[in-house]
Amino acid sequence: MWYKVLALVLIASTVPNFVLSVVGGSMIYIVTPLWWLFLILATLKMSAQENVNLVKWRFNKFLVTNAALIAAFQISSLIFAAFFTGFGRSPYLFTPIAIAMNIAYFSSTLLGLEFSRAYLIKSCSKRKVFIGIGLISLFYTLISLPLTKFLTLGAPADTAKFLGSDLLPALAQSLLATYLALLGGPTASIAYLGTLQAFEWLSPILPNPTWTIKALIDTLIPTIGFLTINQTVSPFKLMRTGIISRLEATGRTRKAKKSISLSWTAIAIIAVILVWGSTGLLGFQPNIIASGSMTPTLDVGDIAVTVQTHPEAIKVGDIIQYWRQGEPAPIIHRAIETYESGGTTYIVTKGDANNAPDDPITAPQTLGKVIFTIPKLGWASIYLKIAFAEIFSFFLNNITIAYATFGITLTASVFGIHKYKNQPLRRLRRRLGR
Repeated sequence: MWYKVLALVLIASTVPNFVLSVVGGSMIYIVTPLWWLFLILATLKMSAQENVNLVKWRFNKFLVTNAALIAAFQISSLIFAAFFTGFGRSPYLFTPIAIAMNIAYFSSTLLGLEFSRAYLIKSCSKRKVFIGIGLISLFYTLISLPLTKFLTLGAPADTAKFLGSDLLPALAQSLLATYLALLGGPTASIAYLGTLQAFEWLSPILPNPTWTIKALIDTLIPTIGFLTINQTVSPFKLMRTGIISRLEATGRTRKAKKSISLSWTAIAIIAVILVWGSTGLLGFQPNIIASGSMTPTLDVGDIAVTVQTHPEAIKVGDIIQYWRQGEPAPIIHRAIETYESGGTTYIVTKGDANNAPDDPITAPQTLGKVIFTIPKLGWASIYLKIAFAEIFSFFLNNITIAYATFGITLTASVFGIHKYKNQPLRRLRRRLGR
């Protein structure tokens, strides 16, 4: 009956917009909680019929406490970042009636989502638990995002912002909530998401960091929390849910568990920073040098790390990165002259190995300044790109031959089987004289 729960969740996630467009904004606070209450009751009934115990779920103090602590750490990180970027006022009203309506609205939605999430993940087979975690997390991520965000995607910058500020943080939080629901039932996932939502709905002052900082925190903290929960929970509980085998559960020791947890946490932090850093959203960006125009200062295969710099801070002698219209990649050359003409600041650049300077660029075109370089590390990426290009070229050139060979082999095998199957029948016909 899992598909019925999926259908009910989909309908419930679209009820608010439908009610808002038909009967007005005030009825949304009545219709939506009632619908989620119906979903909770339907989920409990189906779970009882299928022996998926949600009501008498054993309260796991360890998981609930740690889930709430992860949420508190995520909120504290946002508040800390806001001290450097600023705070903002909540968009919600804070009269007694408004507070009561807000609590009823977000708590009913939270309970409905988490009871259905726990039912779905507990209905998964132990052999397919990892597939279940991934698909359920993705499903609850997609329904949590407004449909308009998907319909308004256009420019690459808007798509990158949507992925970084909306999709990735929502997916990271959904993965953690799904994992908590698998290990500790709906109470564990409610402890995490409920803490976050209670702060968002009930705090009159909210942190207002830049979207890049907020997205980084909302992605990194759930990722670390996921790994921490996975490495600190009882190995035998992981075995009962199908996460690890009995051999792995009996082989885990407390010392190994601690070291693995710390190492995976460090890997998660480094991976997230590298992914976000490569996009330039953290204020710096690594760039692989692909030409020898800056030798001997920068050689092919070096990585030049640039930071966003105001044009007025650019001085003669600085190595800068800028885009020129029509060029497929940014240019990294040295600034050799700056001047003003008609109220516009121009910068003249030149590669150290080039004989002539480049055409002047206007100051707003400047993207950043090189602060340090990492020698030769970029060759790994260059070799990978060359290898992928050669593999793609090989398959592209040989795909016709491969399809022809496959077709001939398949045709021959089919006719061979057909002939073999009809041999006894032909012999019988010859004996009967037919």
